[in-house]
Amino acid sequence: MDQENKAGIAMDVLRIETQDAVRILTLQRPERHNALNTALTSGLLQAVRDADSDQDCRAIVLSGSGKSFCAGADTTEFAGFGQDAEQARARGALTAELHAVFATLSKPVVAAVWGNALGGGAGLALSCDMVVAAQATRLGYPEITHGICPAIVMANLTRNLGPKRAFELVSTGRVLNGAELYQWGLANASADTPEATLSAAFDIGRRWATYAPYALSSTKQLFYRTLDLTFPEGLAAGRELNIAMRRHAHAKA
Repeated sequence: MDQENKAGIAMDVLRIETQDAVRILTLQRPERHNALNTALTSGLLQAVRDADSDQDCRAIVLSGSGKSFCAGADTTEFAGFGQDAEQARARGALTAELHAVFATLSKPVVAAVWGNALGGGAGLALSCDMVVAAQATRLGYPEITHGICPAIVMANLTRNLGPKRAFELVSTGRVLNGAELYQWGLANASADTPEATLSAAFDIGRRWATYAPYALSSTKQLFYRTLDLTFPEGLAAGRELNIAMRRHAHAKA
């Protein structure tokens, strides 16, 4: 059912629903291929944080309405940024905050991607923990062809993909389809249609929702923590969590 808007989120740009303990967040600007303007960016940031703090939510699905997942930043907002450094700085900070938040959530997020997922839209998809991509997906970083650098989105790309292929994408503007995303390891699954893509993503969310919340959140938190650790440091972090998990299981017994 529709989630009540208690946080001032602009519901005309973001649809929020909950089914079977899975929060479904749908970007709602189909006429702009769900391009990220300030209202949608801030609303989505608030919505994922709300979902993370809601005990009735166990997993999150992120999708787009209409023909695309997300065509990237809404460049119509950028007019005047060259003359207003503070406005440009604030918008960049908001974008970076959105792309950083997914790895910090205790609950897992799967993106259901079809149509355009370009620039910031590609970065948004790869910020999620898992991705299901329709065959007709167009994911890439075309910024270089417009004379700019895919700056904020590069961090998540390089964490998801090896350096040679990551550099190919950001330096040539190559666009990948759903089958290529699966082959390159950027998607966990590929589906034939948008409907099948959303269904597959929702199935992943429902499966996550059946697991013990403490075990799942601990798994996610340790996973992202170890990405930034050396091997010995990762083992030490795992040992700490292993002890905590044993104590948690004993406390429940």
